[in-house]
This record gives sequence, C-alpha cells and structure tokens, in this order.
Amino acid sequence: MKKLIVIIFLLLHLQVVYAYRADSLTWWNPAESTFPVIGGKGWQQSGVIAPYQRLPLSAQGKVRSQVWALSRNATGLVIRFKTNAHFFSIRYTVAGALQLPHFPATGFSGLDLYSRNSNGGWNWIPGKYAFKDTISYDYTISDADSLRNPEREYFLYLPIYNTVKELRIGMPKGAMFTPLAADTQKPVVIYGTSITQGGCASRPGLAWTSVMGRKLELPVVNLGFSGNGTLDKEVIGFVNELDAGLFVLDCLGNMMDRSKFPLEEVKRRIVASVSTIRERHPSVPILMPAFAAFHKDWLTSERQQQIKELNNAMLDTYRQLKKEGVKYLYVLRAEDMKLGPDHTVDHGHPNDAGHLQYAEAFAKTVAAILKKHPRAVAR
Repeated sequence: MKKLIVIIFLLLHLQVVYAYRADSLTWWNPAESTFPVIGGKGWQQSGVIAPYQRLPLSAQGKVRSQVWALSRNATGLVIRFKTNAHFFSIRYTVAGALQLPHFPATGFSGLDLYSRNSNGGWNWIPGKYAFKDTISYDYTISDADSLRNPEREYFLYLPIYNTVKELRIGMPKGAMFTPLAADTQKPVVIYGTSITQGGCASRPGLAWTSVMGRKLELPVVNLGFSGNGTLDKEVIGFVNELDAGLFVLDCLGNMMDRSKFPLEEVKRRIVASVSTIRERHPSVPILMPAFAAFHKDWLTSERQQQIKELNNAMLDTYRQLKKEGVKYLYVLRAEDMKLGPDHTVDHGHPNDAGHLQYAEAFAKTVAAILKKHPRAVAR
C-alpha cells in the first residue's frame, strides 16, 4: 500500500513537472532589476559596470587588454532568490567557446545551483543542462526538504570562464519568486591567477573561492585573471577602490618566469601593492598566499627550485614589511594547502579535490584573521 502511494505521488509530481515544461514560464532578467541582485561584484552602480563583468567600464584602456578581456568573464558572480516552485528554468547566452581540453563545459561555461537547507547549510541541486547557442539548465525540486521548507533560498553561481551576454530565469505562472539583494557585508577581495579564477573546477560552486564563501557565509569578489595575475599597479588601483573586509593577493603563480619577473621584481611588486592598499585601507587585513605547488616528487628539480625561490621571496618581503611596521599583514604557506598528485588536472591547475583542499586551507586562515578583525566585514 505504501509503495502504491509513493508511485501515485511520483506520477502526480511528474505530471505537474510536465505541465510546467509545456506551459509558458514567466521570465525574469536580473540585469533589469531595480536594485542590485548580482552578487560578487565589487562595483554595483548602474552605468559603471556591465551586468555580468567584474571590472568597471573605466578600466578599459587602463588595464592590459588581456586583463580587460578576462574581466568580462562572470567568475564568482552569484544570484540569490527565493521560490516555492518545484520546477524552474534558466536560459543564457555566452560570448566565448564552451570549454577547453582540460576544463569541462560544466565549469567553464556552466551554472551551479545550491539551496539553503533546513539546518542552515547548503545543498547542491543538480540540473538538466544542454549546451547550445542558448545554454539551458532545468531544475526539478522534488526532495522532502522542499515540503518542509516550501519557500527555499537559492544560490546560483554564474560561469567561471565565460562571458554571459544575457540571462533569464523562468518560473511557472503563479509560483512565488523573490529576488534577493546582493550581500552587503564587506567582501573578501581576491586578486589572483587562473586558479583564483576557478580553473579547473568541474562546476562553478566547486571553485575554491565559492566553497570558501559558503563555508564562511561571506561575499567574495573574485578578481582572478587567468595567466595575468601579476600584481599590475593598474589593477591594484582598481582593487584599492573596494571597501573590502580582507584583501588577498594571490598572484605568485603567474610570476614564475624569471626572464620577465626576476625575484627582485616580484618583491618590488609585492611591496608596491601592499603599500598602495595600506595607504587607503590602513586597518584592513591583507593575506599573501604562497604558490601552492603540487607534490614535489613528480616536479622537476628545476621547477621545485623555482617555486621554493618564489615563495621564499614572498616570505622575505613579508618579514621586511612587518619589520618596517606594516600591520595586519598575513601569509598562508604552501604546506598548509596539502596538495598532492591527485589534486591536479594538468600539474598546474587543481581539480575538484584540489579546489576543496585550497578552500579548506583558505577558509581556516581567513576565519582566523577575521576573528582578530571582526569589524572588518561588518555591514
């Protein structure tokens, strides 16, 4: 009898879902909202920044062209909303290729959805996706938690490495739908490399910055620029405009080339970046992570030496700045990230397991720093 009831319930549910698919949906365009709903943006003012890019329009022509192009990727951007719908759909278009050989479309160009559960944590919600000229994600909400919590809060991550041209969320007519304003807590602002940007997580929500943000319940502004996180003074100038709770300078991985970045130049850029930020933000903590090398046993001795010299240069600069009286400066050492050969997709970029290792190490360190500076992230 119980099995029969369950079967009947599932059949009725499938009929409802089919009706939702067949019926026209009511579509909402986040870019047309009358208040800021796209989180993860350092600049929110209309006319100052395009809806789905990360640097303000004034950066064009000031930062290097590669940085400007990458800033148009939707990395780290999020949309929050509440709904009681058991089915909804998302349609969007992108400007670039859908994937790379070492980076799947679900991470490179895909969306990722989480919902707040009854315990206050986050559950991942799988979607049925199709990558075409218009990319689609369809979500069916049918677990028991939706019955206990009918007006669920959702957290939608936008693509890691692609530029979103237009996006719409479709809800069944009559369903409750409430867009939520972007988080107003002071964010963790991270300027970094392709690893910061999210390469090569299989889903946007698994990038280490996204995982850390969920763990700490803090907004994150992701200014990772693949291959171009080199502590440029022009980018630091824009980073410095942000009212952050914590600045993270995670750029060592893009300064390995000694012909372009001798160790003295690396040190100079670190000092210049910290000094620039400290002039405008005298009490905001700054975190400088080491370059988290993967397992040394399968790195060449030359590569091992390069990484060791680079990290030592950062630590020497850190000690110099502390000796000179620079306050609220912190480091995260490579060994604290505990990365091994199973944590990488190509010897340089972390896979999902690697991103989780990064997230664990960063979340622990960031939480400890903000415990010392609780007012840094106050609303």
